[in-house]
Amino acid sequence: MILTAVTAFTYPVVIQFKRGGAWTVLAPAAALVWLIDVLASYIEWSVVFGWPRRGDHTITARVRTMHADPLPSRRELAALIQVYLDACEPDGKH
Repeated sequence: MILTAVTAFTYPVVIQFKRGGAWTVLAPAAALVWLIDVLASYIEWSVVFGWPRRGDHTITARVRTMHADPLPSRRELAALIQVYLDACEPDGKH
């Protein structure tokens, strides 16, 4: 899951463009990471979790859907990922 790893490692830095000011320099990198996020959702995550539902184009959108999954293990994974995403966000809520 190379694309997922790239997304996970770069997300905390590039999401800072939301702060504005000098951080907007990261907007082009954030667009590239968003593209990698979409590719990871359709290529890697579709093998493990099935094809994305309507509107689940990115990993973060799929995490929201996984909170309602009937399998407890997927719900727990979604909760862990959500904690990571929230910690990276400038405002604390993804």
